[in-house]
Order: sequence, then structure tokens, then C-alpha cells
Amino acid sequence: MNQNIYQMYAANGNRAGFYVRRNSWAQTYARVVAVDGREAGPLSGRPPYYGNPPVTMDVYNWDGTVRAVAQPLSCPGTYGYSLFEPEILMLSSDARDGDD
Repeated sequence: MNQNIYQMYAANGNRAGFYVRRNSWAQTYARVVAVDGREAGPLSGRPPYYGNPPVTMDVYNWDGTVRAVAQPLSCPGTYGYSLFEPEILMLSSDARDGDD
């Protein structure tokens, strides 16, 4: 189910550190590192947008290499995001490597 970043932050125990994909990103994912300048703590304002505070992310290429660090996330209130587990990429990579 797609959610906005603020909902994911709240559902994660009011903590950053989770990974996301956006439906418009190609072979890219991000780790949310801060919301409103902090890594943890409740957001002020009313859900689901909590006043639209800024969100900072680290961006990764599909192979796990860093693409950008501490970048502002555009449109964090958009419902085009889904939680993502980078380990899935490693598992699928290991499976492909074993096919030789």
C-alpha cells in the first residue's frame, strides 16, 4: 500500500532510517534519514501531512552504490511511495550469480 513519507515515519515508531521507492523512480531507492531535521520523535501538526516538514534522504542506485547524500526529498506528502527492503536486491543478485 502506498503511503506518504510522514505516514511511514509515524508507522516506523516516529523514526527515520527506513527505505522507500517512488513509483516514478527507475532503478533507484532512498533511505529516509531525517524528517523535520531529526532522526526520531513525534511530528507536530495533523496527520497525514503533519504540516509538510522537510524530509532528507540518501539516494542509492539499484546496485547499492550511493547516488546522493543528504538530499531533500521532493513531494514527501505524495502517495507514490512504498516501503522497500534493499536486501531483496542482494538476494536476487545472489540468485543470478548462482546461475552460471
